[in-house]
Amino acid sequence: MKIIILSVGKAKDPRVALMADRYLKRLRTFVPATLESVPEAKDPSPSRKVEKEGRGILKAVRERDYLVTLEERGEAFDSPGFSEWISSRIESAPGRVLLVLGGAFGLSEEVRQRSDFALSLSPMTMPHELCLVLLLEQLYRAFTILRGVEYHH
Repeated sequence: MKIIILSVGKAKDPRVALMADRYLKRLRTFVPATLESVPEAKDPSPSRKVEKEGRGILKAVRERDYLVTLEERGEAFDSPGFSEWISSRIESAPGRVLLVLGGAFGLSEEVRQRSDFALSLSPMTMPHELCLVLLLEQLYRAFTILRGVEYHH
């Protein structure tokens, strides 16, 4: 099973990109994982921007993908609970597990409708670049919990 993290845009801050890359490399010791992106839309209208980005996201989604959208109002877990949840998704998903991070203005309604599960990392709003790092770290932490590797306290 493969995990794909699909993000709108790429990290602009090199320090954030470095942190994301560090956790992605660690995660790959446990599971095949890739980081992909769709271009950030260039439009002055936030609603049109979200719609354009949504079309880009949906083009990257395959029929058999288990699509997880990251949303403020999604379901939240503690780290052990998240590790159990991601393990069950990987075992039961018919295709890839695709985790989607929207752009600065969020996700389109079409992407939300296609979503199989809405996940929240926090009820607070955060920059999507930091959300990427937090997601990768929590995925890495989840697999260390599952494999009994000393990391999670």
